[in-house]
Amino acid sequence: MALVETTAIDNLIASNAHPVSIQTVTVKSGEGKLKRGSVLMRDANNKFVLADTSAGTAEVILAADVDATSADTVAAAYNSGEFVREELIVAAGYTLAAADEVNLKNAGIYLVSGVEAVSV
Repeated sequence: MALVETTAIDNLIASNAHPVSIQTVTVKSGEGKLKRGSVLMRDANNKFVLADTSAGTAEVILAADVDATSADTVAAAYNSGEFVREELIVAAGYTLAAADEVNLKNAGIYLVSGVEAVSV
């Protein structure tokens, strides 16, 4: 039996109190190399970009590193679960707005402070 994928242990997922679910998204060409834990927003063309001031509100969290430097790239993204706020990645100079957190929560993504997190 072949090993399909491994992920190093990190502090991104806070607990299993809420079910973790993954969907595929298309990361827009030109976004570069994005790391697991990057918060993504949907742009006007229905492609996902790193959370910043140019798009809508946060929708999903990248589940694995992806390279969208030169082409649109299909990637796995969390659309539900409980995550440590301090481990999330957004564009330089951007902070998740209250609207982002509400949108994430409405989608089933709950953010907690690192001190609230429970090891999985």
